[in-house]
Amino acid sequence: MAALTSISFVLPLFIVMAQTRFFSSPCDEMTYGVPAGQVYNVNPSCTEGSISWSYPRDTLRLLFAPTDLKDYKFAVCFKLYANDSSYDVMDVTKGDKQPCKRISDTEVCTDYHIDGVLADVEPKGPLRFMDEIRYRAVTTEQQVAVLP
Repeated sequence: MAALTSISFVLPLFIVMAQTRFFSSPCDEMTYGVPAGQVYNVNPSCTEGSISWSYPRDTLRLLFAPTDLKDYKFAVCFKLYANDSSYDVMDVTKGDKQPCKRISDTEVCTDYHIDGVLADVEPKGPLRFMDEIRYRAVTTEQQVAVLP
């Protein structure tokens, strides 16, 4: 009976720990098998988060349309790895590929757009098992500061 009591106490605790560890935020997403040319819609309730990209190859096209910013011009900033990033980001919102603006050694931002930002993430270098794309949306009213 004591073993059953300890299991009934430990099991809910384990479930809570697993949820907080593996599903820490709805803004931390995982892409699985997004075909080349298909748009991946980033969670519209998020203005900051990360996207884990398994086996990055081809181009990952991301659509950012945060509901909190639907009436504002906004840009999306991407954190890069210091000195050598494993991917390039291009702003394709207007139909042509525009390089993002470098605002620091480790961050680039798209232009400001209204209604949504479309960005292509293009891997470079050797094939990786997993890559992480950290992003944040900023409005024209916010100061552009570097991601931590």
